[in-house]
Amino acid sequence: MLATLKKFALEEKGSTFIESGLWIAIVVLVMATAGYNLANTMKDKFTGISNTVSNIPIPTIGP
Repeated sequence: MLATLKKFALEEKGSTFIESGLWIAIVVLVMATAGYNLANTMKDKFTGISNTVSNIPIPTIGP
């Protein structure tokens, strides 16, 4: 029983899997944060463009 626990504690396959999973989680979190910030920046830019375009006077055609 003790030998089995010692063998399990020294095995690195599980820790490598967990480490890889943590790295993937960190990368996904960073990418999600960057995407969120990019979306907010783009929203502000498009709002500014919309306001600028809507403030352009449109000439009337006709008498």
